Amino acid sequence: MKVKICPRCGSSDIKWIIPQNWSMWSCNNCSFTGPVVEVDKQTQEEIQEYWSKNKKKILAKTKENTEEDDLSDEELDEMLDKLFDEK
Repeated sequence: MKVKICPRCGSSDIKWIIPQNWSMWSCNNCSFTGPVVEVDKQTQEEIQEYWSKNKKKILAKTKENTEEDDLSDEELDEMLDKLFDEK
């Protein structure tokens, strides 16, 4: 079964913030705002593990690049591909 999760931390504690815009979600765990991904439980666990190991590095990079929340779908896919390539 697939679940909608935050692409940054893997949390399913997300909220749809703009009903007129299906792609605008907010994560209550890491404050990510943007599109979510739909994945299986195993992938969710892998993203959560990656987040827990790299949280400080990811947040530091986010501070440097405040435009991260404005990622296009293509940029988001690229980030997810990099995430799994680093394993």
